[in-house]
Amino acid sequence: MKIYTKRGDQGQTDLMSKRVSKADLHISVNGAFDESMAFIIMSKHYIRLQEIHQELDQIHGHLFSICHEIALNREDKYITQPGDVSWLESRLDHYDSFLKPLTKFIKLDQTKAASWLNLARVTVRRAERELILLSQEQPLNPHTLQYVNRLSDFLFTLARYFDEVQ
Repeated sequence: MKIYTKRGDQGQTDLMSKRVSKADLHISVNGAFDESMAFIIMSKHYIRLQEIHQELDQIHGHLFSICHEIALNREDKYITQPGDVSWLESRLDHYDSFLKPLTKFIKLDQTKAASWLNLARVTVRRAERELILLSQEQPLNPHTLQYVNRLSDFLFTLARYFDEVQ
């Protein structure tokens, strides 16, 4: 089977069961999440702690599911639940407990792990902005919006953890 289908040559792509423009906001949101997932995977190459690998794999899987949720665009198919947000908050609080309070803006550049996690963070922030634009056009799962907002905070905190503790 060939990887190219030539079906997208005119600027259209498949979004679950319908054809849409490649400029469709659903595609932009999912593209930003796809980039975030790639940066999360890349960061794992510079992280030796298996517990964090498992957490990043769980986050990667959830982002993949969020892409599915966005593409389906059906309330009865919402994926993110309050427990997903709570789990992410608990992990954020865990890593934050090792860190000193922030008193100024910082660069996340002391380790490769922190730098890659920071790339993932800024991409999640962009995905969040695109998600907000989409939410102005249609109802979205409020828990997904919360999860994505917490995720950028988690990635920032984890990057700090690698720069300051590991």
